[in-house]
Amino acid sequence: MLGRRLFLGGYFTLTGLIGLAGWPLYYRHLCRRGAQESFAPRLGLTPPPPPPPGRPRLWLHGVSVGEIASAPPLVAELRRRLPEASLTISTGTATGQEVARRLFAPQATVCYFPLDLPWAVFRALRVLQPDAFLALESELWPGFLLRARDQGVRLALLNARLSERSFRRYLRVPSLAAAFLSLFDVLAAGSPEDAARLGRLGAPRERLQVTGNLKVDRLLTSWQERQGASPLPSPSPAGPPPPGPPPWLAALRLLASPVFLAASTHAGEEEAVLEAFVRLRASFPALLLILAPRHPERAPAVAALAEARSLPSLRLSRLQAGQARHGEPVILVDTIGDLFDLYSLASVAFVGGSLIPHGGQNLLEAAVWGVAPVSGPHLHNFRWAQEMLTAVDALTIVHDAETLAAAVHSRLADPEAARRAGARARSCLAAHQGAAARQAELVASLFT
Repeated sequence: MLGRRLFLGGYFTLTGLIGLAGWPLYYRHLCRRGAQESFAPRLGLTPPPPPPPGRPRLWLHGVSVGEIASAPPLVAELRRRLPEASLTISTGTATGQEVARRLFAPQATVCYFPLDLPWAVFRALRVLQPDAFLALESELWPGFLLRARDQGVRLALLNARLSERSFRRYLRVPSLAAAFLSLFDVLAAGSPEDAARLGRLGAPRERLQVTGNLKVDRLLTSWQERQGASPLPSPSPAGPPPPGPPPWLAALRLLASPVFLAASTHAGEEEAVLEAFVRLRASFPALLLILAPRHPERAPAVAALAEARSLPSLRLSRLQAGQARHGEPVILVDTIGDLFDLYSLASVAFVGGSLIPHGGQNLLEAAVWGVAPVSGPHLHNFRWAQEMLTAVDALTIVHDAETLAAAVHSRLADPEAARRAGARARSCLAAHQGAAARQAELVASLFT
């Protein structure tokens, strides 16, 4: 205990000095990203809103959009097991905050997570007074965790994920890694590989369990909702019913077959996609390209790239508004929130952010629809998904327009082989179904 207090005192002295000296640079960084709103609450200059009434008080933290978007099934399961609980949800980014407010307010308090500065941590804990802090994935802030533990807060690391790269870094300081992992009462690993890495770092074996990945569970839940068979209630008792397939999807499904979906593409990738599509049309003249830039505001620039290759395009927004298609070979997605449903149309899907060194996008959105994805080699943000799909031979890596065209051609020329690969892709997700229920049960066990 004395060693912990000495470490905490020294750590907070250092971070306090860094915070006092570095806040102008931090504010400038936030201004560049249009996230000034988070400055005062993250620095502890303004307190978080008080938690809702109820006990136990649960504080769930996800750093950004991906973690928060995967949380609704977990929140629903927590409410089912702990119906009197008070729930606070925090994020570290402005985009995560926006999603959290949309999904969980006003039934839960939504706030920013404090930077690991002494005054910010003390103020947040004093206002929120959590009985349990639930961190999603890999949020390990030493000062916050030590201070919370000293105040009797139960700690749970849910959906725990540790990449091979991070694991190698932590191996350099194994005793420190083991000390911080031992702070947690619950360690819910997203996969057996994550559990093995955490165990090798010294995570207490009796507290470590494999529960499955929340993001995969959420994808499966969303897919079931589209089939009209959602197993979970709405996160909010007064919330809307689970969405079914949008009405425009049936009309689009009738337009053409086969369909080549290029999803979440970034600048520098559309050229390769369009060049590959031109090559493919020689063998598959009826092929329809659905091209979905990661940022829909880029639609005009992408449309110009298509026009330069004599490929007229029709915006999805206009199709949704009732405009008829007149033989355009490209449907250009200029809307937000429709990509998941578009995967249901795909004969072949390329997932972008991967031909350039961006780090990839979520490969498993294709897999849940039974489509084995094609991707570029730059997948450092989604290694866990890459490992899952590679293990069942359901991921094809390409490097340029030529190899992309060859991979898509192979899938289109042998639909049965493509179907089998898609079945393998979906099968590797099955073990993760129910992850939210298993993780909620571990949290509930802290209070029984």
